[in-house]
Amino acid sequence: MELLEVLDYNGNLTGQILDKEQVHQLGLYHKEVAIFLINDKKEILLQKRASTKQIEPNKWAWHGGHVIALEKNIDAIIRETKEELGIDLNKNSIKLLLKLRRDKMPNRQFTFAYYAFCNYPIHRFNIQKEEVSAIKWFSLSDFKNMIFSSNPDIMFKNNENTNKIINALEKIINN
Repeated sequence: MELLEVLDYNGNLTGQILDKEQVHQLGLYHKEVAIFLINDKKEILLQKRASTKQIEPNKWAWHGGHVIALEKNIDAIIRETKEELGIDLNKNSIKLLLKLRRDKMPNRQFTFAYYAFCNYPIHRFNIQKEEVSAIKWFSLSDFKNMIFSSNPDIMFKNNENTNKIINALEKIINN
């Protein structure tokens, strides 16, 4: 059982804590964290979600997951990165990229998207096979092309939230 804190439409805690499945069934807002790892070549690391995932299986996506009840967002992204990629991130190296609200059922959520710099080669990661089938460094240009061409292999869709992500990444990468 994975317990989540329920949020209102504006992202405020309601005081209600429910099981993840119930939160999704009821379409209640909750917290998610995600991270983009960026290397010195200005590439971003994406993961291919496992074929067994209920939401967006076999799609290239960012790393992250739900924030469990009473967990701090930063602790959640450190936990998720350790679980999915097998690496330890230092709290001080993680920066907030942006906060997004997603209204699409059944997974209505507020995503706290982070970024960190990381120059590990692919073989240095130890991926969690239950969650991730592959990882790959992508140029920002390739990432954008996959989105704007509506590539069916990527989780991101050409919409307002994705455009906010791209703009925020461009500012970080082009500085």
